[in-house]
This record gives sequence, structure tokens and C-alpha cells, in this order.
Amino acid sequence: MKELVSPRQVAQAIDVSESSLKRWCDQGKILTVRTAGGHRRIPVNAALSFLRDAGYQIVHPEILGLPASTTGGHTRKLCSERERLLTALLEGNESVCTEVVLNLYLARIPLSQICDEVLASAFGEIGEKWGCGDVAVYQERRSCELCHRVLYEVRRALPEVLVNAPMAVGGTVDGDPYTLASSMAELVLRESGWRAASLGNMLPFSTLRQALCDMRPRLFWLSVSAIRDQAAFLSEFEKLSTMGEENGVAIVIGGKALTEEIRRRMRYHCFCDTFTHLETFANGLLPRPRGREEISATSDSA
Repeated sequence: MKELVSPRQVAQAIDVSESSLKRWCDQGKILTVRTAGGHRRIPVNAALSFLRDAGYQIVHPEILGLPASTTGGHTRKLCSERERLLTALLEGNESVCTEVVLNLYLARIPLSQICDEVLASAFGEIGEKWGCGDVAVYQERRSCELCHRVLYEVRRALPEVLVNAPMAVGGTVDGDPYTLASSMAELVLRESGWRAASLGNMLPFSTLRQALCDMRPRLFWLSVSAIRDQAAFLSEFEKLSTMGEENGVAIVIGGKALTEEIRRRMRYHCFCDTFTHLETFANGLLPRPRGREEISATSDSA
């Protein structure tokens, strides 16, 4: 995906007149920037945000640096797209993987739903096939690498998050090498308007506590797919939870390793078994926009 394109290129990509495209820019419908020479350029993520909201079909995706079959503007069936993604992952077809996920995003399907019903579902089946010997180890590992690259492209397609948006950070603990869930959590939260950043994987609790203290996020997520030492994990998590309470941080956890028995011994704000659940909880933490009646009441009482 390209970083900046000209109004003419965007117009050609969606097969509209350049004058119409420039008019939308002048009306503020599409974010533009100026080059050092004074020429108007459009960030590709701003163009995609406009196309997604307006429902325009992309006729020439290659102009925007997108895979050839990225069209947007169409209703997509999650079930059939999941099967296409699964096949492409196992075949190592990165272009199709990227096209499937971007098309779903451009069809205005929430990333939480894409992650739950397409990405996580596909990897669940890959895991089952791997366990039965129907998928080779290299195919499973390659699929993970492909998915990370796809998520990176989706992140680049998202609108810029406001600089004053609440912060969310998270990752996986030492002994847990699985990073996809944490990367998906980052994308879901960014689409919801959070300044979300995954800290990575295999992180000692000591550095997680330092990150919480240094960065002061409003939300801290922990994806736990594997636990090396249960007693040590619970002890260290208790310290993290206490620090979260002292700093007003909402602690959110998720992952297949967190059984009900383990969760009963943990203090946290929310256990999310789906990305839709994470999105719902996170949206509940965002500041509520003040309506006219509330503003009027505040003014009258001042």
C-alpha cells in the first residue's frame, strides 16, 4: 500500500472525475496534505476511509498500491470469505489474504467481527488440522507470519487516531510466544478510537508493570495463550493488578490458557473471550459525548 497519492490517482482508482475528487477535498470530506512544493496529496488511509464511508467501489486498486482484487463497496459473506482466507493462508498466498481482509474492512464490517469470525476462526481450524496432522508445521508458522503482514496492512488503512484519545497498551507474558491475538486487539481498539499499541510478546511481568507506570494507559490488555508457571503467573499478575488499581487502569484479560479456575484467583476488570466483547467493554470506557441538553444544563447551573 502506498503512503500518499494525488487527487488524480484517487479519482482514477474509483473512476470519477478529478474535479469531483478535488471538490470533496475542498469540502473536507477527504483529508489532504501539502508537499514541500505546495502540491496536494492524499494519505491512502484517508482515501480508504472516505471510500469505506461513501461505499465507492475501487476499480483500479493497483493505483493505490492495493492487491488487484481489492474492490470494496460490496456486501461480503463472512463464511465464504473465511474459507477463501483459510485456503490462501495454507497455500501461502499473501496477496489473497490481504485482499480478503481489506475487502471485508472496506465493506464496513467491524474489525472485531472480522477478527472473531474470519481470522480467529480460520486459525482455530488451522490449529485443529495441525493437531490431526493434516497441516504441516511450516504451514501453521507461515500462516502466522502472513497474518501479521496482513494486519500491518490493515493498520495502515485505518484513520489516524486523535492525539488526545485514551491510551491502551498490552501484550503477552513471558513464556507466551503467541502474538496474533494481541495484534488483533490493537487493531480493534484503534478502530474504536483508542491510541492502542501492542508491546509485543514474551514480556516479563516486571517490564509490563514498568510500561503501565510509564505510559499510564486507561486500558491494559493481556493475552494469555500459555502459562509457564501458574503459581508465579498468579503472583506476578496480582502485582500488576494492584498497580492498575492504584493508577486507575482497567485490566482486561483474554486467552485460552485462562481457565475458569485460574480466573477465580485473579483480579481484573473484564475477561474477553471474543474481540467483539473487548470492543464493547472498551467503548464503555470512552468519554460520553455531551449532548445539547447536558451542555445547556451545565451552562444554566454555572
